Amino acid sequence: MPQRFPRFSPPGFLLSGALVGGVVLSAVAPAPVNAVGGPTGSMGAPPAITVPSATISADTIPADTLPVDTIQRDTLDPIPVRGVIVNILRSPIRVDRAPFAISVIQEEVLGRGRSASSVEEALHGLPGVQVQNRFNDALGEQVSIRGFGARSGFGVRGIQVVVDGIPATLPDGQSTLEHLDLGSLGRVEALRGPGAALYGNAAGGVLTFETRAPSESRVRQELRVVEGDHGMHRLQSTTSGTLGAQQYLVSLSRYEWDGFRTYRGDGNRSVYGNTRREQVNATFSSSLLGGEIRLVANHLELGSENPGALTRFEMEVGDRRASSGNVAQGTRKDVVQSQAGLTWRGPLAGRELELATHAVRRELVNPIPWAVVDLDRKVGGIRGILRTEQAGPVGDLWWAAGFEASSQLDERRQFANEAGERGSLRLDQRERVFGGAVFIQALLPINRVLDVMTGLRYDRIRFSAADRLPRTFGAPEEAGGRTLDSASPSFGLHASITRALGAYMNLSTAFETPTTSELANHPDGLGGFNPELEPQVGITGELGARGLLGEVAAWELAFFHTVLYNELVPFEVAQVPGRRFFRNSGRSEREGIEATLQFSPDPMVAARMTLSTNRAHFRSYSVDGVSYSGNRVPGIAPHRIEGILRLGPGSWFAEFRGEAMASILTRDDNDPQAATPPRRLLDVRAGVNEANLLGLRLSPFLGITNVLDVAYTSSVSVNAVDGRYFEPGPGRAMYFGASLAVQY
Repeated sequence: MPQRFPRFSPPGFLLSGALVGGVVLSAVAPAPVNAVGGPTGSMGAPPAITVPSATISADTIPADTLPVDTIQRDTLDPIPVRGVIVNILRSPIRVDRAPFAISVIQEEVLGRGRSASSVEEALHGLPGVQVQNRFNDALGEQVSIRGFGARSGFGVRGIQVVVDGIPATLPDGQSTLEHLDLGSLGRVEALRGPGAALYGNAAGGVLTFETRAPSESRVRQELRVVEGDHGMHRLQSTTSGTLGAQQYLVSLSRYEWDGFRTYRGDGNRSVYGNTRREQVNATFSSSLLGGEIRLVANHLELGSENPGALTRFEMEVGDRRASSGNVAQGTRKDVVQSQAGLTWRGPLAGRELELATHAVRRELVNPIPWAVVDLDRKVGGIRGILRTEQAGPVGDLWWAAGFEASSQLDERRQFANEAGERGSLRLDQRERVFGGAVFIQALLPINRVLDVMTGLRYDRIRFSAADRLPRTFGAPEEAGGRTLDSASPSFGLHASITRALGAYMNLSTAFETPTTSELANHPDGLGGFNPELEPQVGITGELGARGLLGEVAAWELAFFHTVLYNELVPFEVAQVPGRRFFRNSGRSEREGIEATLQFSPDPMVAARMTLSTNRAHFRSYSVDGVSYSGNRVPGIAPHRIEGILRLGPGSWFAEFRGEAMASILTRDDNDPQAATPPRRLLDVRAGVNEANLLGLRLSPFLGITNVLDVAYTSSVSVNAVDGRYFEPGPGRAMYFGASLAVQY
């Protein structure tokens, strides 16, 4: 087969598994790879494209991932350097040719010394990605990219999330990450900017998560145990292997956490905010009809208490208490969710065809301060993509065209909350969402320096609701529906200026509908959907560059400017505290800089620094005659700095992580008394890399979070009433664990 992507122009590299630009450095002999450099049998890349491996003597850069026998030598052989292939742009492309800001985190970082208790751990070191860890699994972690998603009061909004090829983002734009199996996570890819031309609704940014590749041995059995403060206990069993053309992985896990938010009951101090999670995650792949088929299945059972947000006075007391109202109302969440996805990818008439389908069933009981929500959800979808590539005089031209169709059916009921139990029925409606889309994208080499990537997608989404509450005069009312659509183009230009320098620019669009829960919340209390709430649309321009500094460092710099119309803004009313409603602002703008520097002067030392800024302002926005034009958009940190220092590996490793985040405003009027104090956090983890013990592979580790034991706000609730804007983070906490593996 001919070699594709023949030019090698590496403007970035991997240190400790986090990618800047597009080159992976490894002193470990490479594992068998498929046509694009992914693991054999992986569905992460199609077989139609191959990537050459190159060994660069003059540009050799030490890696920090070395086997024990390698680091004992005085000198190192030249390190194989391989262009990193990502699939987050819907077609495989080397990162150093992508005209968009893309980051990758690999398995060796995701699993090394982590407690696997939060999504935040998996996203450390990503510029432009802000995670507000509520330490409250009843609400989930708030993840935003360049401010998209910062409005979320629970779950994830504004960004697209894909887990093992199955959309975690529903047709209406809301996402959940509870089912993500952090203990078997193998790869994270992030598109740090709008991706509506590729993913459609709610794609202000994109995150894709992949389960790690199965072991190449016939059977590998791994047992992992983590114990920690606040009653943390995590037990995981992972079995994987390769049997000829078949690969499999089965992960079983149980996670328990008592929480740290306290309240006084029966004269004693008690804790409110516990979590119990049981999960099964499985993948299976095999060759079929000249291609590869992959099955993914996941089951989750989750129960978690919601300790709620606090006022500034309650935060200053410093006891990290739970909200007394939440405790009295028994706020919590109980979820049972099952999902499965099937993907086939293979050749078709000289091209490559990808076909995928998925189904999700979710049952939720969710007492919140003002109601008990009972939701039964069914989701299904299909996707088809046809790709082709042909050689040109200055490079390879490829294009891809595809379609998506998805449906969402919600049976939603709301009852009065009587101390955590169901009272009178207040809402009973059936909500349907149907989404359909067609898209096309292409990569066109202009010459040996310039590449153009362009795309266009059209989405049409139909919302409908049937109000089934009995009315005074006869049958239930049909609440009607709404149809929202958008055409989303994108254009990107990349220049490979030298072997060590690449630059890019792009224009991309964002389109975001209100979710069903946002549409269903009427300030006037009526059923059906809010007819006044409009979708949020915007356009982003970006300039960026990636490069190498000698043989020991790499850097990346990106500047973005976003203009949004009808930005969705949350608010609450005094009559129903805790219930979030939404309205549209007129126009708002965001601009910022993302800078990353990675430095590895020695195979045993690697450092990474990231700077993320975001100046987000309302330009045209008023409510009831009060103008907020010129004010900062609440919920978004204007700047954030993160630094990670890794020592090792070899027989051991250690990692130090520091973070400094600016004050976050919580109100549209920018009241400084409702802003969070700036925060500075330090975490430490260390451990041993698979010590051989009588044929068993033992990896003990420990970690300390919030080493300096500072009091800080971990998450905010924008425009809340009664001043309840703040959720506290825990103090200093320790965890320790070990994994024990055997394979044959």
